[in-house]
Parts: sequence; C-alpha cells; structure tokens
Amino acid sequence: MTETAQVTDEPKISAIWIIPAIALFVGVWMLYQYQANKGPTIYIEMPQAEGIIAGKTEIKVRSVKIGQIDSVRLSDSQDSVIARAQIDKNYDDLLTDDAKIWVVKPRIDETGISGMSTLLSGVYLEFAPGESENLKEHFILQEEPALIGKDVQGGRFQLLSYNAEVLDVSTGIFFKNYKIGQIETATFDWENQAMKYGIFIKAPYQNLITNNSIFWVNAGIEIDLSADGININTGSLSKLLKGGISVGLPDNQTPGEIANDGHNFSLSQSYKEALEERFYDFDYYIIDFEQSIRGLRPGAPVEYRGIRIGTVVEAPANIIVDGKPAHFKSANTSVPVLIKIEYGRIYHHSATAKDFWKDSLKGWIDIGMRASLKPGNLLTGAVYVDFDMYPDAPEAGFEKLGQYTVFPSVSSGITVLADQVSDVLNKVNNLKVEESLAQIQVAFADYQSLANEMRTLLNEKDTQNLPGDINRNFAKMTKSMEQFEVTMRQFDKTMASYQAGSEFHHQLQQTLREFKRLSEEIQPLTRGLNEQPNMLIFDKALPADPIPRKQ
Repeated sequence: MTETAQVTDEPKISAIWIIPAIALFVGVWMLYQYQANKGPTIYIEMPQAEGIIAGKTEIKVRSVKIGQIDSVRLSDSQDSVIARAQIDKNYDDLLTDDAKIWVVKPRIDETGISGMSTLLSGVYLEFAPGESENLKEHFILQEEPALIGKDVQGGRFQLLSYNAEVLDVSTGIFFKNYKIGQIETATFDWENQAMKYGIFIKAPYQNLITNNSIFWVNAGIEIDLSADGININTGSLSKLLKGGISVGLPDNQTPGEIANDGHNFSLSQSYKEALEERFYDFDYYIIDFEQSIRGLRPGAPVEYRGIRIGTVVEAPANIIVDGKPAHFKSANTSVPVLIKIEYGRIYHHSATAKDFWKDSLKGWIDIGMRASLKPGNLLTGAVYVDFDMYPDAPEAGFEKLGQYTVFPSVSSGITVLADQVSDVLNKVNNLKVEESLAQIQVAFADYQSLANEMRTLLNEKDTQNLPGDINRNFAKMTKSMEQFEVTMRQFDKTMASYQAGSEFHHQLQQTLREFKRLSEEIQPLTRGLNEQPNMLIFDKALPADPIPRKQ
C-alpha cells in the first residue's frame, strides 16, 4: 500500500531578514534624527589656521558651546584659510551679519592676563552675536577680540587725528584721570592721511561728552619745571605704559549740549594744541605783505592788539593765479599769506562773533585797520600777524586774489624804523646850512652899519640941542642901541663859531658826515634783520658757495 505525500508551501522570506530590516529602520531613523537636529553650516575665513583643529576646536558664546569646526582647508586663491563649522540648530538665530568672531588664546596686555585656560584645552573661537535681523553664513575672523559687548550701555563716538601719536585698541579714555571708556577700533585713512578711532564711553559717563568737549593724548607722565622746582605727575601703571586719551572742556567754558551717538571730534597731541584746534568756524583771508615774511610760519598767531583772533595757514600762500604762483607777480613785489579768522576766539558763541566781524569789518578798514608783521621771539626769529589801527594809513578796500578776500596791510617793525631813519637823514642832508649862515652874516653887517650911523647921529651938537623930550627919547634910543650893540656883538661871536672854517662849523660838518656814514651802514643791518630777525643772536645764514661745473 502506498502512502500519499503531503506538500506544503514554505514562506519565501526567512525570518532572519527581520534583523536587517530593523537595522535599516534604525539607521534611517538615526539619519533622520541627525538631519533633523543638524544646525546650519557656517564658513569662517582667517589668515592662518594656527591652533585650529578640525573636529576639536569649539565655537562658544559666553563659554557655552554652540558649534564646532569640522574641516579646515585653503581658499581657492590660497591666500587665506576657510574653516567650516557646524552650529547647533538651537543657536541659528545668532548668526547675524553684524556678529563678530575671534580666537581666544592666552593674552597679556595692559588690561591684564586672559585666556590662560586654553593652555591645556587648546584655543577656541568666541562668537559675539550682533543686533541685526539679517543672517549670513560667511564670517571673517577678527585679529583682536571685541572689547565691548552689544549689551553694555554707553555711547560711541569718532575721533579723527592728523598729527597725534598712533594709539592702540583698548587704550583708555579718561575724564579727570578717571577711566570712562576706551578705544574700540583704530584704522588709518590713507586718502586723508589720518587716524580714525572709534571710542566707547560707558553709561552714564557718555553724558559728559558735549559738543564743546576736546580730546587730547595724555602720555601718563607730566613734568613741570618752575621756580618751585621740578614736579612730576604720573597716572596709573596702564596709563603710564600705554598712555591714554583725556577728555574735558576748555578753561572757563560751561558744558554745551550733550553730543549725539556717532559725533565726530578731533584728537590733538596735547591740551594746548586741543585748545588751538577746537575752532571749526572760520573764514580765510589773504594778506599781501610788502616786506620779507621770513620767520612767519604756519600756525603762528593772528592777533588784534594782543588778543588772539586767528592763525596763519600758509606762508606764502600757495595760490595759482593765471597759471602762476601768486607770490611771484609781475605787477608788484608783495608776498601773499593765507590766514584764517577763527570766530570762536573772538567770542565763545562763534555765530554771534561771525556776524559781528562781518558787519564791522568794512568800518574798521575805513578808519585804518591794517595787518602788519610783529616780532614774536628774538631768539628764534619768529614773527606773527598783528591787526591794529593806523589812522594815517593810505585808503584801502577789499580786493580778491583767487577765491580769497585780500586784507590790507602796512609795513612795520624794522622796515618802518629803516624808513624813518632814511627820512631823517635825507632831511638833514637837504638842509642848506651854509647858505643860512651867509644870510645871517649879511644881516649882521647891516645891523652893525645901522648902529654906527645911529651913534654918529646922537653925538652931533644939533641933535643934543633938541628939546628935552626929544633929547630924552634920543637918550633912551642911545641906551637901546648900546644894548642892541652888545647883543649884536654876542650874536657876532656866536655866528663866528658857525662860519666856514670855525671849530663849531667843522664839528657840525663832521657830525653830518658821521650821521650819513651811519645811515649807510645801518641800511644793510635793517635789510638783514628784515630777512633774518634772529641774526643778532645767530649768524646770518649765507647761501652755499657755488660748485664749479665740469667742462
């Protein structure tokens, strides 16, 4: 007997495939979770990758990790390094276009020691979020750390310096030796050849910065030499080592309006220069001087009877008229000097001073106001421009030289003295002394003849027999004539001393010759003093000897 076999269908997929399926599911889930939790990618451009390690260097905000560098490569131009970093998705809103990033590493400066923890853990990147709402993914690494956070209250201003020493970022700002802020940024403007500083003043001290505040460099040490001895004042150690910027008000001035954020100020080398450079409201004038301007330098004061009202800008003025320099003119020999009248020096409210100057200037010119050169320092030969009233000055008005108004001037100082001496000598030389003496001699001879005739008349008998009154009158006349004769004899003796060949005449002639010789000798001296006012102290500068050329 045969048995029938039973055939059953087995499943085509083995149960063992469940394990790979589960593994695949888990992998997909993990990939999803990774992508879902993955934050944005940013790129950081830096000059070099010193201390930056892919997979290790972290990015932090206030010591909290927000991302990590995952790769480092050269840029396409190979002149910089591009570091790619992954940022946690919870912090993607921090990636604003005004955010800053820098390397935290050990630093030692005047503010202290920082970043020492990175000696063991390695450097990391500090991220300072900004306030903008625009996001970006490409950042440029800063060379220096951001000093002031965006959350710190205060005011920011700009300083522009043309001649002060260059200061570093983090240099302090001091008000009455108390630190109220510091320099945030320092850049060099090559077009204007000036340093631009961005400064931050902490709250509430930004209210100390007014529109009439002045800034100057404070070196941290001040030396005062006086009759009391030597006084040396120093500030803090950081101020002594690195200096600082002082801010204050000019003497005898009250604070003005509080300056707005971003207001521009000038930075000067010293307090004295800051006082000179704070006058921003001014007008230019040209003064034509008909004399040497040697000793007149840019920066010299312009005064009115000892009161500073302006500053010399250029001496001579670099003005081109008809294609030629204005100080080489064919019509006259005058030398133009460019000055500026600074209205803040005339009155603390410059607008009021400007209106007063403009309204009064023509009237002053009409009554004789003129500019002249006056010696300021015999040791250095420096001169300055002085305005004063000269009632006898020739009439003058306003002219134009280029775009500038020309202010009338007069010669002064050594030039005027030389002119006066020359006038006196010319008048003495023009005196006709010998002719006057000859005329006096003729007059004396006539008076002598008259006296003799009167004496003969009075001695005659007929004259003596005249009535009593007439006789008495003749007696009085005789006495008068005797007195006149005595006077004439004395006058004769006096005039004899004036006659040619007499001792007095000889001395007078010798004195006139000496005076004339003195005038001839003093003329080179006056010309030399005009050209070099300090030649009485220093040797006169002579031109170098010419060097023969080779044939």
